[in-house]
Amino acid sequence: ENEDSDTTEQATASDSQLPADPEQPLSPEQERGRDLFVAGCGSCHTFEPAGTVGQVGPNLSELPRNQAEVLRAIDIGGRGSGSMPPDIYRGREAREVARFVSQNGPGV
Repeated sequence: ENEDSDTTEQATASDSQLPADPEQPLSPEQERGRDLFVAGCGSCHTFEPAGTVGQVGPNLSELPRNQAEVLRAIDIGGRGSGSMPPDIYRGREAREVARFVSQNGPGV
C-alpha cells in the first residue's frame, strides 16, 4: 500500500511540473535521486528534469556534468566557494543524486 501511495505522490508532483515520458520512465533509483534532489538541492538549483526552479545556484539544466563532477560538487559544496554547503548528501544518497543529475542533464 505504501508503495502505491508514494508512487502516486511522486507521479503527481512530477506530472504537474514536467510532461511524462512513458518511453523512458525513471528507475526506482532515479526516482529516489530526483526526490533527494528536490528536497536538498531544488530550492537553489533550477533543473527541469526534477521540476525545480532555484535562483541561487547554477541552472543545472544548462550545465552538462558527469557523475564524478556532480559527486565532487556535493562533497565540497559546488566549486568550494562557500555558497553551497558541503556534504548535503553522503554515500548512497549522494551517488543517487549525482546519477540522476548526470543522466538527466543536457547532452544526455
